This record gives sequence, structure tokens and C-alpha cells, in this order.
Amino acid sequence: MKKILIVLLLIAASSSLQAQTFAEWFQQNSTQKKYLLQQIAALQVYIEYAQKGYKIAKEGLTTIGNITDGEFNLHGVFFNSLRMVNPEIKRYARVADIIALQVKVVRDYHNSYNWLSGSDAFHGDELDYIQRAYGRLLDNCEAVIDELTAVITDGQLDMKDDERMARIDKLYARMQDNWAFCKSFGNQSKTLAMARLREKNEAVTARALHGINPNQP
Repeated sequence: MKKILIVLLLIAASSSLQAQTFAEWFQQNSTQKKYLLQQIAALQVYIEYAQKGYKIAKEGLTTIGNITDGEFNLHGVFFNSLRMVNPEIKRYARVADIIALQVKVVRDYHNSYNWLSGSDAFHGDELDYIQRAYGRLLDNCEAVIDELTAVITDGQLDMKDDERMARIDKLYARMQDNWAFCKSFGNQSKTLAMARLREKNEAVTARALHGINPNQP
């Protein structure tokens, strides 16, 4: 139990939570909370094996540091912690790939949504729509991670090795789709936001050139 608490506290202290108190966290909207919870979910596999008594606390520190750097060093400690699973499954790179993609999704969401909401290009219903779209995306990611955890955890599912690998392949394809949507949706939203801001600035400049108060309706 101590190891679990240590891992969670380290996550809470990572870059995504810098300068943020727990009181502030509880005041955030549901999508922002989901982002933080998703980052914890990305390490669910580590927590599962910590419960089984595997000594991954030291390696976990390295993992948390690599999250700060935007990359995961999952080869080694991650697969070493899968000893309760067939070695063929343990060495399957798609497992690490899925988690790495999930972390990319939540990071891109966090950065994109913060920029869009602070850009003054979207308001009201438009921001609500953006938030709902990201919320559905994170729900999809959570479902993939939950299923992945069940597939690679001993005793969770009654499956043959080839069935496990086939399921992991399907989960990887789903996470690839999530990542592709995240990039596409974020880029399109940013493009629209920049076009609106450029148009607004051009209008302000034109009014100023004609001696019209930019703030005048």
C-alpha cells in the first residue's frame, strides 16, 4: 500500500500538477479532472504490480521523471514487472506503445485546451463543444487502458496467448485512432482560432487607420 501511495504522490508532484494545490484541483471542471485522472490511469499497470509486491519504486521514479521530459522509458522496468504473464506477452512492444500514446493524448489535450480556452477566439457553446469532444476522447482512452490492464494482468481474463496478443493489437489500433483524432481536432481548432484572431486584429488595425476608436461598436 505504501508503494501505491508513493507512486500516486509522485504523479501528483509531476509537471502536469506543478504549482497546483489539491483544493484548486477539486475546483476544476470535469474535463480537466479527467485529464489528471487519465495520467494516473496511464500508470495503473505499475500500481497493479506494486500491489503484488514487485519492487518498482526506484524505477517508478525514473518513469515519473521521463513523463516530465515528455517521453516514457518503458522498456525494462515495465516488462520486468509482467512476470505473471507469458514472456511472449511480456515482451510485446505494443503494450508500451499503447500507454505512450495515451500519455501523448492527455498531454496534447491539456496543452491544446488551455491554449484554446485562453485565446479569446471561442466562447460559450463553442468552448462547451470543445470540452465535450475532449471528454469523449479521454473516455475512450480510459476504456482502452482499463481493457489493456485486464489483458496483461494475471487472473483477470481467461484467454490464450494468441488471443491476448490479438486483443492488444486491437487496443493499439483504437489508441492510434484516439491519438489521430486528438491531433486533428486540436490542429483544426487552433487553425480556426488563429484565423478569427487574425481577422479581429485586422479589423482593429483598419479602424485605427481610419481614425475610428477600436473599442467603438
